[in-house]
Amino acid sequence: MRLLFFILLISYQVSGSESLSTNLRPTYPLGYYAEQSNHYFNTLDTKRRKEGKPSYSKRVIRYEWEPWLKLTGYKSWMMKLDFFLTLYPTEVINRVCQGFDVQPFGRCHVTFIYKGHDEPVDIYEEFTFNNQGEITFIEAWTDSPTHFPTPDFTDYWAEGAQVKRLSTLVPGLGKNNGLIEPKSREFKKAAANNEMVKDLAKRLKHPVYFWTKELIRFVKRK
Repeated sequence: MRLLFFILLISYQVSGSESLSTNLRPTYPLGYYAEQSNHYFNTLDTKRRKEGKPSYSKRVIRYEWEPWLKLTGYKSWMMKLDFFLTLYPTEVINRVCQGFDVQPFGRCHVTFIYKGHDEPVDIYEEFTFNNQGEITFIEAWTDSPTHFPTPDFTDYWAEGAQVKRLSTLVPGLGKNNGLIEPKSREFKKAAANNEMVKDLAKRLKHPVYFWTKELIRFVKRK
């Protein structure tokens, strides 16, 4: 009986850890993750959108922290809509991407240049991958001391203990295929215990509605 209890306890602990992205280890060379991350920005660059795109999981999530629009992509079909963004002349320059042996495996510093806007927009972005080398979670911040994921702006790749990111809190990203299940008991439990996951869960139910709501907020603040 004790042995059975011990096995069940270990099984529960392993299952919990495996659900988070930090459980996964690279299955490709680190350069692959840097390259895939860089390809992502091709899909947002008017001149380079035909130079190669990344491999997405079918339930990929994109989350852009304020002042941006938070959940701006859910599932691979929605990521294809980025094509329409490139109709407005945009360049993504100063790309510095690197692969890491801990999640998020891909991390980049880039600069967006929008035609007609004098001020460039510096962005820091992270990419979580599954064991098939597909991007499962994209997380973005304005690359500035005010909005960077850690108060230590000298922590160039956000590796310190003070980093605040969502990707490592979302159950399901640590599975072999990295597929999330928003209706699962595990996901609901995580949402009940963490405000960031709770907010994400709410947006995943109606992604287009909340994207539109955030867009209105963004426009009003301009």
